[in-house]
Amino acid sequence: MNEMTMNILMVLGGLGLFLYGIDLMGEGLKRSAGNKMRMLIEKTTNTPLKAILMGFLITVLLQTSSGTTVLVIGLVSAGLMTLKQAVGMVFGANIGTTMTSILIGLPIADYALLMIFIAVVMLFFFKRKLIRNLGTTLLGFGLIFFGLEVMGDGLKTIVANDMVQDLFFLFSDTSNGAFWLFGVSFGTLFTAFVQSSSAAIGIIQKLYHLNAESGVVTFSLIGALPLILGANIGTTITSVIAAINGSLEAKRFSSIHIMFNVFGTVVFLIFLWPYYHLVAWVELTFLEPFSMSTLAFAHMFMNIVTSILLFYFMDHMIRISKWLIKDKPYTDELQVIFNESLLQETPSLALYYVKKGINRMGDLSKQYFLLTKRYSFQNTADVEEKADKLERTLDDYDKRLHDYMITLVRNNELSEKDSKRLSRDLDTIRDFERIGDHLTNLVGFFKNRYDENQTLTDAAVEDLSHFYKVLEEMFDVTLASFIYNDVEKAKLAIEYEDLTDKLQEKFRFNYVERLKEGLFTFTSNTNYVEILSNMERIGDHLKNIAENIINPLRVSRLDTEDNSLN
Repeated sequence: MNEMTMNILMVLGGLGLFLYGIDLMGEGLKRSAGNKMRMLIEKTTNTPLKAILMGFLITVLLQTSSGTTVLVIGLVSAGLMTLKQAVGMVFGANIGTTMTSILIGLPIADYALLMIFIAVVMLFFFKRKLIRNLGTTLLGFGLIFFGLEVMGDGLKTIVANDMVQDLFFLFSDTSNGAFWLFGVSFGTLFTAFVQSSSAAIGIIQKLYHLNAESGVVTFSLIGALPLILGANIGTTITSVIAAINGSLEAKRFSSIHIMFNVFGTVVFLIFLWPYYHLVAWVELTFLEPFSMSTLAFAHMFMNIVTSILLFYFMDHMIRISKWLIKDKPYTDELQVIFNESLLQETPSLALYYVKKGINRMGDLSKQYFLLTKRYSFQNTADVEEKADKLERTLDDYDKRLHDYMITLVRNNELSEKDSKRLSRDLDTIRDFERIGDHLTNLVGFFKNRYDENQTLTDAAVEDLSHFYKVLEEMFDVTLASFIYNDVEKAKLAIEYEDLTDKLQEKFRFNYVERLKEGLFTFTSNTNYVEILSNMERIGDHLKNIAENIINPLRVSRLDTEDNSLN
């Protein structure tokens, strides 16, 4: 194997270690902070400025601005923040993505192998999840610097090659009026290829440093800056690809991401020479000559200034994105959750957004309950169609949420807390679906009564009205206990269930007394007792949901319920 081939392999291997290190460090930080991230997001994005700070922090944790953008899409879709706050998080993400280049510019590469050794000890000799997650983070951190060193060793010979020197000269030859165009284009394409601005800029930093070290400076600072600007455009390719088949919000955020980065690049190209002189002054005054930290500063300065300039035009960017991507009817609410691959990789966040889908399932159950209640006392022509649609929707939610959560638990190692939440939520999904089944039964019973011209006596109307009133109040308390994880409301719902048992017994007795008195003609397929039984069963399932709030690991007494009523 000749020397050039070996050098190329070192460059490719070093690049692979570098990219894997970035991914591994982000994964470790994400696992360490995943359980806290949702709470932080919920409490600290109520203003655009706070949203920018949170976008910065999350991007530092995830080591990917594109990942933050995907996460923001889920937040907006879940109704957790306004579109303006979400744009603020995108601004913060563009600043946060500069932290990797800053870390790369620090003189800590000599400790890369030591970091890798310590990380391996943490991973192999400790069982505690927090230590292992920190070990993963440290391993990724060490691999970033080790990969850069390996890549640098291979590049030392390559950068001295005449063809490579000519390419650098093409970027840096200011006598050619289009030198900036070559730099921006190459930076954009290269970053789009590796799909990481942090990785692309890290490589540019290393090339800039090695070229200067070689003593033949054909890759000057003025030639490196357009590459940095191009990298900021190239990083948008990930969000563009993700948005092609994504939701409406994904497409809008992709457009805002592109607007932000293109605007920053254009502004700094217009003022390229003042930008160059400022960065050169900072390098000469505060940094070692040809230090990799110079380009890290240039990258950070560009994104901070762009964020400041565009901060006052957030509303305009939002309006432009809405003009570019028109509103369209959106009926598949669950797909917003299921499209977010980042959420699947972060169980705590995934379960939080799944709960949004379960909340919606609860709302649908309540709608179905109110529809059934009205139909019980008044025959309306379109009820059967509406009931069938609600039943099919609840069945669809049940299957898809259940399958999604099972996939989640198979693909991730859940914490004890997340395991309890998942167990509770799986039970709750089933209970809402079973409530839909009992409501379908009720609609069927009352349809039979209307077909047989069986009207309710005044006493039966009074009894059923009272029963429905109690169940409606129980429904409201149970849904509130689940949405807000309110144990006190859950206890109140359980008290309601005791009342539904007594009401069923009492109203069944009243029905038998009316039957003895001959107040109506008995017909088997309009059996009033089955109506009461299904109403009582609805109370049982609401109680199940409430009990799961109090004790997520309890065993439901309806697991073996007879399905013959369906």
